[in-house]
Amino acid sequence: MEVAVDVGGTFTDFAVRRDDAVQAFKLPSTPARPEEVLRKGLQGLDISTLGHGTTIATNAVIEGKGAVTALVTTAGFQEVLIIGRQRRPSLYDLRATRPEPLVPPEMTFGVKERVDARGRVLQPLAREEVMALVDRLKALKVESVAISFLFSFLRPGHEAQVADVLRSDFNVSQSSQVLPEFREYERTSTTVLDALVGPLVRGYLSRIEKEIEARLYVMRSNGGIREARSIRERPIEMVLSGPAGGIAGVKFLADTLRLEEVMALDMGGTSADLSLLHDGQPTWTTEARIGGHPLALPVLDISTIGAGGGSVAWVDDGGALRVGPQSAGADPGPMCYDKGGSEPTLTDVDLLSGLLRDALLGGEMHLKRGPAEGGVARLSRDLGLSKEETLTGVRSVVVSKMVRAAALTFARRGLDPRDFDLVAFGGAGPMHAVEVARELGMPRVIVPPIPGAFSAYGILLSDLRLDYGRSLIRPLEASQDEVGAVWEAMEEEASRDLELQSYHKEDALLLRSMDLRYRGQSYEINVPLSSDPESGFHRLHEARFGYSMEGETVEVVNVRLTAAVERPKSLPELRVTPCEGPSARRVLLAQGWSEVPVYSRVQMPAGFEADGPLIVEEETATTVLDHAARLRVDELGCLRIEVS
Repeated sequence: MEVAVDVGGTFTDFAVRRDDAVQAFKLPSTPARPEEVLRKGLQGLDISTLGHGTTIATNAVIEGKGAVTALVTTAGFQEVLIIGRQRRPSLYDLRATRPEPLVPPEMTFGVKERVDARGRVLQPLAREEVMALVDRLKALKVESVAISFLFSFLRPGHEAQVADVLRSDFNVSQSSQVLPEFREYERTSTTVLDALVGPLVRGYLSRIEKEIEARLYVMRSNGGIREARSIRERPIEMVLSGPAGGIAGVKFLADTLRLEEVMALDMGGTSADLSLLHDGQPTWTTEARIGGHPLALPVLDISTIGAGGGSVAWVDDGGALRVGPQSAGADPGPMCYDKGGSEPTLTDVDLLSGLLRDALLGGEMHLKRGPAEGGVARLSRDLGLSKEETLTGVRSVVVSKMVRAAALTFARRGLDPRDFDLVAFGGAGPMHAVEVARELGMPRVIVPPIPGAFSAYGILLSDLRLDYGRSLIRPLEASQDEVGAVWEAMEEEASRDLELQSYHKEDALLLRSMDLRYRGQSYEINVPLSSDPESGFHRLHEARFGYSMEGETVEVVNVRLTAAVERPKSLPELRVTPCEGPSARRVLLAQGWSEVPVYSRVQMPAGFEADGPLIVEEETATTVLDHAARLRVDELGCLRIEVS
């Protein structure tokens, strides 16, 4: 038996595979004690492997709850995190402020050493300064130390010497191991993030390993899994691990359905995550930000906004209706949970609108309309609107937030949403997906099986994936030998890492690529290895930016290698019983209150068709169609909704 778990802010999702049959269930999260819900969900299951996705690392950074961290850098460059980049958060806002640096100035220390841009040592490391630093760090009660020296990606020896001195007393993160690439600001920021979350992640994984006797894999932000023991070497890889599982599931679904252009919408209890699959492949970025701070590791390009079922509806100082980013979470949760919540949320609004029935989790969790009615009534008074106007207003604000985020995601890559299908999952995603698709002009919404636990399902089938990168800034046409030598060195490293996880190099698919740019540019594009990478770069540049400059010198910036080991995959099997006909429920849609048929998904066989408005209910999610949508169940059990 294989199990995957996605720990969310409101619910924790479980996917279980036994003999190729996949089942799923959800439990309320326990944010203060994440391992408690794991213990409850895994009770009685005899498992061989456990795949795990969590937002613990992300939340630690955003909430400022990471370890007490110091930064050790080359003397004279202590202000690297303060100076950052020239870009302003808001170009025309004279009062715009940048996020506070991850490490304050009083916790940043310069050490005499210097390596030049070719990796030559100009000044040896002053080891006596490092020895003296130990007592200062102890006096400041430092838990974790980030080490980031200039050009250490070319010669990591100085960082290694400092790490040897400090490791016996502190958690240590070395930039030459975390991100051996150029751009010292991004490299330093990523290393500090790794140091901030390191003790928390290692302690968390240790507690989970004590709870289980199975092999523990962790979902990483690059869309693959890795054994927990190796994640300890670079804990920052757990950032975005929960949302990444959903993208892995969407990739397999798109391959199965032969879809090339897909937008994934994962809307849960706390947030909504958006990501694109273009030409059948997930989109990646090395320019992610966590809490406003750069994370330069290759990660899935996922946009996260505060728009989930638990997002709080409120009125700002100007009298405008807002929803989120603050969330009621799992405790106390929405007002209809009747656990002490005092502010109305999207879930309360969906319940009172009739979109959501009064029981979740297969009837185990009952929702109470009374508290929700009181919260929405207060909100209506503050807005000066009727109850119906308030309910539709809250839903419209949430949809608008997702539409704006999606439109920006498409615009950044020069893509047209009308060419894309929308795959909606998460507990709340299928409920609002049709409205989002219509606003964007997307022709179709697809709701996969077990949508409410689809991220956990994605973790269950994710491949083992190891990523490697090295900076090598050279003209492309004159660098073939150097690039080849770097790839060979990375393949040897990949072979060793695979052996540590009980695999062999022959088990893995090795994918080579390069980050290329025109000489003088400050950004680059990742280009898979081909017989003519320069032509491939010109084509990608043309597609993304609308022009190319053939004849200009193309430079290699980074050399990359991915080693992927494929794991078994299967779609969840839906057991369909004969349709007994729908029930009905009074629902508030854009046209007003209507009696809407309500179907159970387990009673909808392949080939079933119906026109909206209608509602499809299942244990983990609810799908809503309005008057201008049509539903068909395909041969795999997916709900295909045509949006007009």
